Amino acid sequence: MQYAKAKEVMGVVDSTLLKPYATYEHVKALIDEAIELSAYSVCILPSQLANAKRIIRDRGTDLRVCVVADFPFGGSDTEARERMAMHYSEDADEIDIVANIPMVKSADFESVLNDLKAVVGAVHSNGKKIKVITEDAYLTRLEKEAVYRCVCDSGADFIKTSTGFADKEYATSLGNASTGAVPENLALMSKVADEAGRGSIGIKASGGIKNYVEAIRMCEAAKRRLLPGEFRIGTSGARAIFNSCIGDS
Repeated sequence: MQYAKAKEVMGVVDSTLLKPYATYEHVKALIDEAIELSAYSVCILPSQLANAKRIIRDRGTDLRVCVVADFPFGGSDTEARERMAMHYSEDADEIDIVANIPMVKSADFESVLNDLKAVVGAVHSNGKKIKVITEDAYLTRLEKEAVYRCVCDSGADFIKTSTGFADKEYATSLGNASTGAVPENLALMSKVADEAGRGSIGIKASGGIKNYVEAIRMCEAAKRRLLPGEFRIGTSGARAIFNSCIGDS
């Protein structure tokens, strides 16, 4: 039963390594661990993509590769973001792109939507999936509702909570206690998605999830099932989550 539980949870895990000092050897170790734990994918920096694909090919596994784009600030112009999305999605299985935060904070939601439509269209033209990181810690309640709606209306496959690199002081100034995944935000994502007619959009909880109990709590808040098309967990602590499932921690 415990191993079945672990398999179910690990089947929605994007095992993540986004540190700028990560080496090829670190990525190799990430991939080997992800294969061992039966994670859904690894999430890495774009410069590591070719290396990761080679390792996965050599291992003879179907482990998927996700790369981040315009990360972690979401500050590039739409033309550059569209080029990134198009280029990276030629080889990556999935793209996680940060919403254009300067546009969001300027309340220019028309531009936010048009920008997202461009990058989503680029990724979908290559037959791949795209998740939009809204960086909840930088948003007020009204901004969250507006950005979640933009993500839904853009046709993106997933809304994602966080980069893991948000500024804690700024987040606190807005009344946001966490820079990672928060159940209340996941519930709001689900509510906005239903209202937008996108009740089936995926939700990815990223940041601070360390064990089985937290993973289930996030999934329930998002009103999703533990299926990779509906819900994901982005974590740099895949081993800890796995161990909590089988009772080793």
